[in-house]
Amino acid sequence: MSISLTRSGPVMHRRQVSLVATVREHLARAWRNFTTRRDLAEMDDRMLKDLGISRAQAHFEANRSIWR
Repeated sequence: MSISLTRSGPVMHRRQVSLVATVREHLARAWRNFTTRRDLAEMDDRMLKDLGISRAQAHFEANRSIWR
């Protein structure tokens, strides 16, 4: 019995690892967007003024999709 090693085996594995890493990165970015936008929505006018952001800008940003 002989074992044949082909390039498709390791390449496929790397693709799977790459896919998992990509999905993980997207989920991490979505979570970060969700939490920062939630925090922005909870800020009072004084905090927004300190950041140089109007209430309308904060509202617009807080209501954007977490995927963007």
